[in-house]
Amino acid sequence: MARIRDWVNLGRNTIESLKTSDVSHLYAVEWPETRRMLIADYREAIEHDPRRIRRFLRTSSAMMHGLAKRLAPHRRVLFVLSWVAFFVCLASIFAQMRNPPLTTFVEVVATFMLMTLLLAMELIDKIKYRDELELARDLQAGLIPKEPAQTPDYEIAAFNQIANTVGGDIYDFIPLSDGRLAIIFGDASGHGMAAGLVMAVAHAAFRTELDVDPSPAAIVTSLNRILCRTGGPRSFFACCYVLLSPNGDFQAMVAGHPQVLKVGCDGRVVERIGLGSYPLGVKANMTWEEIDGRLLPGERLLFHSDGLTEAHNANGREFGDAFVEAIVGWIPSASPAATVQTFVEELKLFMADRGPEDDVSVAVVQRRTPSAEH
Repeated sequence: MARIRDWVNLGRNTIESLKTSDVSHLYAVEWPETRRMLIADYREAIEHDPRRIRRFLRTSSAMMHGLAKRLAPHRRVLFVLSWVAFFVCLASIFAQMRNPPLTTFVEVVATFMLMTLLLAMELIDKIKYRDELELARDLQAGLIPKEPAQTPDYEIAAFNQIANTVGGDIYDFIPLSDGRLAIIFGDASGHGMAAGLVMAVAHAAFRTELDVDPSPAAIVTSLNRILCRTGGPRSFFACCYVLLSPNGDFQAMVAGHPQVLKVGCDGRVVERIGLGSYPLGVKANMTWEEIDGRLLPGERLLFHSDGLTEAHNANGREFGDAFVEAIVGWIPSASPAATVQTFVEELKLFMADRGPEDDVSVAVVQRRTPSAEH
């Protein structure tokens, strides 16, 4: 329960922070914009109505309709019930009064209308913020390939699910002109708008540096330098970068990201690529180990974000690394697309009706067998 002192402090803070410009902005900007958005569906008809009183009534009706329309259905019901209850109570009060003055009725209704308009302005602010988030989500979704590029040497499948409106996971698969395949798989710290911005910066830096020097050292060093300059103190980017040659040779760097699993043709994990290390954006002039390896025909690389292994079900149980390896072992001969789909289905069963706590990304890159190449 809030104490009297809490209310006093809140009032003092309100008075101290209130500026004349805030009041003028409320009247000159916030209120006209709220009115414009709420009556948008009826504005033309209202403006062409020559009668002032009828125009006022139509405007009031349009604003109430616009407000109710923007509420969720269950909140819309409460909104209507609050109006009905208000006028029922008002009628009951006045029925018990003898010769109630009209001014009292007007004052009570005006007070309720003022509270409603305050709700409307707050709602419009949230709608504008939501629209900006949806735009950011669409831009971010455009950075993640819906259909990963396929090459004559490698078959690729991937999946991404965001926890909030804007996600922080990113992956990209870029075939180079010399036949090599460049793979970036990363996860910005946190989730939401801040993570989405870090992810967008990292993706742009990756694409730019890829045209200059696709080697792991050049790519990772460049991303780290740019993120250290542009990001804040908590803007980290964990990632894996793998450069695959047509013959199966690869060079990889893992910076603060879950290990990449190299899976044999029998479904066993034969190598875990990457050790514990700092993510990008923490400190300039850092270096990461370059790991060399080779994929035989039929072998695959499994990438996943920590949103998969750290997902919790209703009982608090973690999805875990052991379950990831078990799933791979169930389906040793499945295609990359079927493997990814299995992970999606198992995660859905594991989570039941719970939404993801963090962004979840999974990708499988498999070297084609000679029979599949032709």
